[in-house]
Amino acid sequence: MARKKKISMQQIANELSISKVTVSKALNNKDGVSEALRSQILRTSEKYGYTLPNYGQRKALNVAIIMNSRFTSSSDSGRFYMQMYEEIVSELRKVFCSSMLFTPAYETVDKDLEMITSQGLVDGIILLGILESGVCEKVDAISLPKIYVDIYDKTGMSDSVVSENIYSSYELTKYLLQMGHERIGFVGSVGATTSITDRFLGYQRALMDKKLSILYKWLVPDRNIEEDEAIDLVLPADMPTAFVCNCDESAFRMVKKLKEEGYHIPEDVSIVSFDDDIYAELCDPKLTTVAVNMEEIGKVTAKRMIKRIKEPNEESGKVYRVEGKNIFRNSVKKLRND
Repeated sequence: MARKKKISMQQIANELSISKVTVSKALNNKDGVSEALRSQILRTSEKYGYTLPNYGQRKALNVAIIMNSRFTSSSDSGRFYMQMYEEIVSELRKVFCSSMLFTPAYETVDKDLEMITSQGLVDGIILLGILESGVCEKVDAISLPKIYVDIYDKTGMSDSVVSENIYSSYELTKYLLQMGHERIGFVGSVGATTSITDRFLGYQRALMDKKLSILYKWLVPDRNIEEDEAIDLVLPADMPTAFVCNCDESAFRMVKKLKEEGYHIPEDVSIVSFDDDIYAELCDPKLTTVAVNMEEIGKVTAKRMIKRIKEPNEESGKVYRVEGKNIFRNSVKKLRND
């Protein structure tokens, strides 16, 4: 049987009616090629099974992705982080970088990290989401390029890629204010995660801009901070007219709780939230929310990881905030006509 002939860069260039130099730049992850064209070149190269030749100078890159084992489950947070993980892996593949997933507990982290470091198994580390207590500190101590995703690097030594939470929450709260709401509560255990804290700060800033007091009686915790497990929602005795919820799952639970207590949504209480996940669509009414841009988070993470590996002396410690998109649905009532 005849062997399949390997395709060359020139053949890829000819098929796409572009120059060989452009193909080379795209395949080697260099600047000067638009993201749309780069994706087209990568899809064409993958279609024909093209791989870059190794002339003894190019080393295949490998990245360890470390995240909490509970995020690999089918739970709500598991689905969220696995989608984010898949986007990151997909973007790494586009630049010919392989990855390995590690889910260390405090008892096993030393063994996992020894495998990563002693055998020179990886060139960089991506930390995805909040890790078990004590694990993050051990990973911080490793002298490999690191990128933190959906969390901040407390050491300030590595780059972080996070959703733009503060301004998005500010805009959500401002939307409620524009709809006539001034008695606005917040659903989320402030301090449980950096995302919840950032979203609370945006909510707080919007109220301060309108010179409205932050009434802590309208703050409804949604989880146990130590275990990050959901807790029963307790409605305030003196109810606000609207709530900003830190995520769609908590908003879904809040709507259910309100209905059990005889409230109608949005006639009696308006609700806004974050993530635009399955709960936003399942909720009745469907939720006004902020859609997290998973694809862009994956792109920025992969790009920064490769950059940190190839240019270890480049200044690090930067925070890259990825904007979401406001999705307006039926969970907010306008209280007055302007």
